[in-house]
Formats: sequence, C-alpha cells, structure tokens
Amino acid sequence: MHIQFMLNPPKNIKDLIYNGLKSFNLKHFPDEAMQSLACVAEDPGGNFLGGLTGQIFTNTLFVEFLWLDDSNRSAGIGSKLMAEVEQQAKQLGVTDIYLDTYTFQAPGFYAKLGFEEVGRYTGFPTRGVDKIFLQKKIA
Repeated sequence: MHIQFMLNPPKNIKDLIYNGLKSFNLKHFPDEAMQSLACVAEDPGGNFLGGLTGQIFTNTLFVEFLWLDDSNRSAGIGSKLMAEVEQQAKQLGVTDIYLDTYTFQAPGFYAKLGFEEVGRYTGFPTRGVDKIFLQKKIA
C-alpha cells in the first residue's frame, strides 16, 4: 500500500473520492431527485437586491447561500425571502429547513426566524470564528 498526502489535489482525484462517497450514500437514501431552488428580491425597477439558493431532497430543504447587498440589510428583505421560501417549501412537502452560518454573519437573524442551533464547529475556518449549524421544523 502507498499513501500519498497532496495539497491542492487535481480535480480527477477529488472527483474520484466524491463520486465514490456519493455512490455509497445513495444506497441509503430514497431514489428521488434533488431539486435546486432560488428566491430573489428585486426593487421596483428590476434591480437585483439579493437572494438565496438551496436544495430540496425528499422532505428537507438545505439553504446553501443567502446574500443581500450591504445597503439592503436590516430592511426586512431577508425575512421576506425566508418566509417565501418556507411557504413554497411547505407546498412541496418540506418539513425541515437546514442551514449553516458563521458567527460574524447572521446567527441572530436566523434565531429570530425560529431556527435552533444543533451544532457548532469552534475556531472554523479560523481562530475566533465559529461555524453554526441550524434547523427549523416547518410542518
């Protein structure tokens, strides 16, 4: 056996590992397609203000990214985006929403929306910053 440590491995190595793990995992999940989603906000002139992206799988929604321009934060747009996603997700059979955030981002915002912390990496990805895992039951 030969073990090799690599910094910045080539894409084909990362793909081999990812595809092997994905193949193993799929044996344990329902045979259903994952659905991508986006929810965006625009001003009356059609200018992009921000939005979120996510993935729905069976009864779960994972919010990947939520971003608003600095000038649009604290204006209620994020809450409206999340409310719309929650309403639409319920209609698609989603019962639980999951996401993660950093301590310097928006843990208080998500707490106000009813999300509960279920885990935390401390000092990740660097000292003084934590990555927080949150979830909310919606059904």
